[in-house]
Amino acid sequence: MNVTRLIADFLRALFQSLWQTPAGNPVENLSRVQIVNQLLQECGLRLIESDPKGNARPLTDAEIKILQETTLSLGPVWYAPFRSRPLNLWVDRNPGGGHYGNHWLRIGDPGKDPTVLYRIFIHEGTHASNEYRQWMYEQEWCTKPGLDWKRLGEAWMHPRQQGTVMQPGSWETLPVDSRDVSVAPGEDLAEMVRYFVHSVKNEREFLWPLDRNKPPMMLWDTSPTRFVFVRDVFLRLPSDHPWYKTLAPDQEMRARVNLGLG
Repeated sequence: MNVTRLIADFLRALFQSLWQTPAGNPVENLSRVQIVNQLLQECGLRLIESDPKGNARPLTDAEIKILQETTLSLGPVWYAPFRSRPLNLWVDRNPGGGHYGNHWLRIGDPGKDPTVLYRIFIHEGTHASNEYRQWMYEQEWCTKPGLDWKRLGEAWMHPRQQGTVMQPGSWETLPVDSRDVSVAPGEDLAEMVRYFVHSVKNEREFLWPLDRNKPPMMLWDTSPTRFVFVRDVFLRLPSDHPWYKTLAPDQEMRARVNLGLG
């Protein structure tokens, strides 16, 4: 066979293999070390698996895989801010929720339920992404119609805010608790991103208190502006992303007008 033809066929096959596994997508059969390096180099997520006090524990292979798949799916708009100053993530040997602050994200030991790590990571990681982007939700978006937060002195207020007297009216709400928004804009954002992920992935078990007999996207009937904000602004998902879902045309239009997206 002609040598030139052999070389051309080899280069074509090489190009196709590279095109089929673009940067930012999970790659099958990567070793643990390769995944950890990918998370740091591509996504700015540094896994801390030990510390002088002995509080941090090594992550399991399954936990690392969850972090890889979730981070890459949330996308580069979500994780790109971490590249310039890595987000340090560690799993505590002790149980108990999660916390983000000052470029450190702690997740309490999830025990035998890896979905605990998954859910906390989306929530607290969103806090981190928002802060790394100079609190974009509070600074640019949360006061728009359909989101409806107002700054009163040092406090943030919402007409349907948890822990306050609920104002009557056709306010958009997210059913985080009794169909009312969370306690502050940052918590509102973290929960709307987490609920967005669970709804588009049909993870019904995490969509409390939505009636399990109803389609998961019905979650957004009462808050289309939040849905479109997460999809088109905070995550900026491309239309071919597996998480890219749409609402009814009138809901899409209302949300885009509220957000000033045209």
